[in-house]
Amino acid sequence: MSIKKATVLRAVVSALLVAGVATGGVLITLKVADFQRVQYFDLRKFQAAAAAATLDFKEIESLRGSSEDVGTPAFEELRSQLIRIRNTDPRLTFVYLMRPGGDEMVFLVDAEDPESEDYSPPGQVYEEALPGDFLVFKGKRSPVAKIEGPITDRWGTWISATAYILDDKGKPVALLGTDVDVERALASFNDIRYMGILFTVLFSVLLALILLQWILWRHMRDRREALRREMEESIVRLNTELLEADRLKSEFIESASHELRGPATAVDGALQVMDHELSGELSDIGRELLEIALSGSNRLVDLVGDLLDLTSIEAGGIAINPVEVDAGELVRTTVSEFLALAREKGLTLESRVEEGEPGRLEVFADPKVLLRVLENLVANAIKYTDSSEITVAVKAVDDMVRFTVRDTGRGIPKRFEDEVFKRFSRLHLYTGSEERGAGLGLAISMGLAETHSGRILVESEEGKGSTFYFDVPRHYEPAD
Repeated sequence: MSIKKATVLRAVVSALLVAGVATGGVLITLKVADFQRVQYFDLRKFQAAAAAATLDFKEIESLRGSSEDVGTPAFEELRSQLIRIRNTDPRLTFVYLMRPGGDEMVFLVDAEDPESEDYSPPGQVYEEALPGDFLVFKGKRSPVAKIEGPITDRWGTWISATAYILDDKGKPVALLGTDVDVERALASFNDIRYMGILFTVLFSVLLALILLQWILWRHMRDRREALRREMEESIVRLNTELLEADRLKSEFIESASHELRGPATAVDGALQVMDHELSGELSDIGRELLEIALSGSNRLVDLVGDLLDLTSIEAGGIAINPVEVDAGELVRTTVSEFLALAREKGLTLESRVEEGEPGRLEVFADPKVLLRVLENLVANAIKYTDSSEITVAVKAVDDMVRFTVRDTGRGIPKRFEDEVFKRFSRLHLYTGSEERGAGLGLAISMGLAETHSGRILVESEEGKGSTFYFDVPRHYEPAD
């Protein structure tokens, strides 16, 4: 086979491989999103059925389905129950009772505020009712909970879960409806699709680049082999050098294949080597471009690493290897690692280790996990502190060991303190800082803390700084 045909064949096979990976990734993403959607719908149906079971059919039967019901004990009791049902799930928008009134479906009780323009008073006709809504009351369908949507009516577009209130003979007396705005209901599933497709595209692009490199390398190797066969007698020495180059490149391709899970790390490493070895040979523009590439690759490496860590944590894939460790030594180690970085910003970084009876700061835990959490907290403190000092402390509190990272930075507004531990939470949006991050560090730290049955708390005063508390049991117990 000619070199050209072999190259074309490799290109076709590589394209099919990339297409297969991309297609498989998209299909898996859609499958996972659909599975989550089905689970959510099943949960909504269960919630509606459970709520319907708490309502007294006798009180419902006593209602006339008109304005005369307002103020009656049965009406007020049912409305209170509907309000409680709505308050159990902040995603619920409307909770109401309806039943047929002749050939029309009318509202009996609505949990909405009577002053709201969305309130449906007793006796109001639900004009959007479908013929099938009446079949259960006519005994032509089983009174089972169901979920429908998207359904559009005069109030908007909804995912609606309904269940029936039955009398003591099993006959339906009313329909309980619970509505969730369709955008709110489907947002998480759309996020799963978006993130899955995004990662699939990223991985496919990286795979395509590596395969392209492999194709070019094979093409050049084939050409060299052809040339060697033609000039074997006259280029023996060159042939030896080419074989050595071939061996080195084979090792490179093998190494690159092993790095498919972390291609961003390989790119970052190459850029750092270039910065170290060739920076003096570059022009000013070349140096500026190299710095931009280094900055971008560093952020990409951090993002990919954080995403992999977060995924492992959520999947319960973090291996915990507990040993006896001195918590005070962990604090001193962390401070020594970040001392130079703090000094570059003109900050004072110090450690405070509680002195007491021997062994009070001994913990049975995984030191790598504890260090990772401390490093994340200290790195954040340095990033968002412009002056003064940062203190890293540890002390024993009952059967726990408490690590404390206190800074004098910008602080976090009180209303955003609960947000900082969520995925993709961006501290600079709350503090006005020019620093940027992926918003995963604190989420990862919280996940790692929970693997040790621990927790992270924050106290902050805007403009005066923040204090993060990291509590872990002195003896490791697996989290539920």
